[in-house]
Amino acid sequence: MRNSVIAAALAGGVLISGCASHGPDTSAEQSIPVSVAVARTASFSSPIELSGTLSAVNNATVGAASAGRIVSVSVRVGDRVSAGTVLAQVDTSQYGAQLVGARAGAAAASDSQRAAQAQVAQAQSRLQLAQTTAGRMSSLYAQGAISKQQQDETQASLAAARAGVAQAQAGLGAAASMTAQAQAGVTAANVPLQNATITAPFSGVVTSKFVEPGSVVGPGSPVATVQDTHDLELDVAVPEDNAASLVPGASVAVHVDALGGAQVPATVRAVVPSDNAALRSATVRISVASRAGLLPGMFARVSVPGSTHRGVSVPFAAMVTRAGQSGVFAIASDRATFMPVQPGVVNGTSVEVSGLHAGTRVAVTNIAQLTDHARVTVSHS
Repeated sequence: MRNSVIAAALAGGVLISGCASHGPDTSAEQSIPVSVAVARTASFSSPIELSGTLSAVNNATVGAASAGRIVSVSVRVGDRVSAGTVLAQVDTSQYGAQLVGARAGAAAASDSQRAAQAQVAQAQSRLQLAQTTAGRMSSLYAQGAISKQQQDETQASLAAARAGVAQAQAGLGAAASMTAQAQAGVTAANVPLQNATITAPFSGVVTSKFVEPGSVVGPGSPVATVQDTHDLELDVAVPEDNAASLVPGASVAVHVDALGGAQVPATVRAVVPSDNAALRSATVRISVASRAGLLPGMFARVSVPGSTHRGVSVPFAAMVTRAGQSGVFAIASDRATFMPVQPGVVNGTSVEVSGLHAGTRVAVTNIAQLTDHARVTVSHS
């Protein structure tokens, strides 16, 4: 019984096929409305991705300027400090004693200068008296009231008074020089005392510490490293062909893996030519905007424009995948034909494709409904 039913069904199928063999009934085929765009020739730039490590623009290992024993350390690694924050203190007892001695010497020199000033004043008073006396005696000598010897003695006293003033002024100059030297000694003695207090040169984070209380340091001995985490920079080597499109002030996108690949705004600060011409590259220094969690030493990636080339461009909306093959539906007359293409560089809302000629009309709407050789109605171009 079952075999009879299958046979009847096959027979029915043959009859149906026989009836349909006179040709396809195209009158019932539906036409799919589509909008089209024209494939055009356009310029494309293939971006290249470069990587590097973020570094702090302000990064200083602060050293001791005065020798001595560290008596205190005020910071730990990871502490955030402001400019002028005390990092460590060197013992100042020796420098304090030197300053006291220098100040005492300066005070003595000042006393000597004041005494020399008094001697100049006295010498000038004697000179004034000698000048007055010499004038009076000259009048008397002219009148014959005094002898030639008395006149000569008066002139000799005047000369001696003048010499006394010159000598007193020379003594004052020497005393003033000694005072200046003593004051310079005070200033010099104060320098190591001030340098004994080691401070942060700018605001940042303490990333290293090299001393503990009791450590003995000399001039130049490292004490701590401070980095400004708010002013970061990324240096990448860029091929010379790509470096030409990068100019100071240009915006670039930096992605930081430690922040989940988050994009951080950045700008090109400088393009530095390589010292080695054979490398055919330049170092691009990129200023990276500050944001929470961003620290020196983090790995970062940046995309920069690549070399420019010409290619065929279609709207991204025209792209479709059929059986794992990327392609577009080319529209000719009232039919859609699937054209395999190889997508390339995406440029905004367009994509570069190979395997398609410029000028080809492609569908950009209802492409999910299209099949190869489907009938279409172009709604607008």
